[in-house]
Amino acid sequence: MFDFLFSSDPKQALRMKRHLAAVMSMLVFTLVSIFFYYHDLYSIDRNTFDTILIFFWVGVFIYTAILRSGLNKRYHDPSLTIPQMLWGATYILTIAYLLNDWRGLILMSFFGMLSFGFFKLNFREFLSIGLYAVLGYALIIIYLFLNEPERIEINLELMQLLAFASTITVMMYTGSAIHRLRNRTKKQYVALQEALELNKKLAITDDLTGLYNRHYFMEKLSQQKALSERNDSDFVVFYCDLDHFKHINDTFGHHTGDIVLQKFSEILLSSIREIDYAARFGGEEFVCLLVNTDIENAKKVTERIRQSLATYNFSDIAPSLNSTVSIGIANFKEFKTIQETLMSADNRMYSAKQLGRNKVVFSDEAEDAADTKI
Repeated sequence: MFDFLFSSDPKQALRMKRHLAAVMSMLVFTLVSIFFYYHDLYSIDRNTFDTILIFFWVGVFIYTAILRSGLNKRYHDPSLTIPQMLWGATYILTIAYLLNDWRGLILMSFFGMLSFGFFKLNFREFLSIGLYAVLGYALIIIYLFLNEPERIEINLELMQLLAFASTITVMMYTGSAIHRLRNRTKKQYVALQEALELNKKLAITDDLTGLYNRHYFMEKLSQQKALSERNDSDFVVFYCDLDHFKHINDTFGHHTGDIVLQKFSEILLSSIREIDYAARFGGEEFVCLLVNTDIENAKKVTERIRQSLATYNFSDIAPSLNSTVSIGIANFKEFKTIQETLMSADNRMYSAKQLGRNKVVFSDEAEDAADTKI
């Protein structure tokens, strides 16, 4: 029964819970109306009374079906707060008209009904419901006074109308104030969430490039080590260091150097997959983690990165500006520890520089060759 009534969508489930609470209120009101009927407070026969009850409850069940089916999502207010409240108000006004006595007592049902709109309705929406109730009651008084004066004590009814209108006004003010407070709290909550997300992003990323920072990268590297050992999979780490970066800063200025760092970061991100990680370790040094990758595939990725930077046209920044990168690659399975894998990638990156820069080094043989050359 629970699964039948409530959607798996949390928002829809909440709307249905609120609707069922309103239905229970309507049920209590209906039982009170039946009590009044059996104490001869109406001037109608049983069939007419039953028809009125059935008519309004059919409307209630239609709203239930709309909410449960999801058709309510098509409307500006998926909770259908105003239509449901107007339907309830019409039900209450109809019973108020049918009563010969205690008409003012039944009006108290409005106060319970209006409470359902405290968290959803703004002042104008509350005003529309309040005016509908007050004007509806006023029309009942006028109609009875003109056509069925024996059923009404006009002075008493006017006093009840004044008290009813005053109470409705207070409820409208209270309800709209609660609505404003709720909206303000909601906006503050959204702003707080945005600030938390920003702080979280700043805590794990580099301000200039938007890449991950060293601390976050090392956390992900530790997680990948544990995953690789469990699944017997491999991963590759590669270091990148921009060649002659100090010369770029000295010749073209630090602002231009920052642009080069940002452009290289874009090249890195566009060259790796979403499951991989790229970080700036500091200065012009970068490091990447390629998940579930071997040396051969890593060579293709890093060579693409190297070529992309070497052929990038910086002429819109400075006519004679160009930049290259030296890259060193190491895979985890070869070394079995994070520290040795990182150290090997770092050493191979320096070997690439010793071999003339703008190169990718992926084996210790290249390091030996670099040592021999020196």
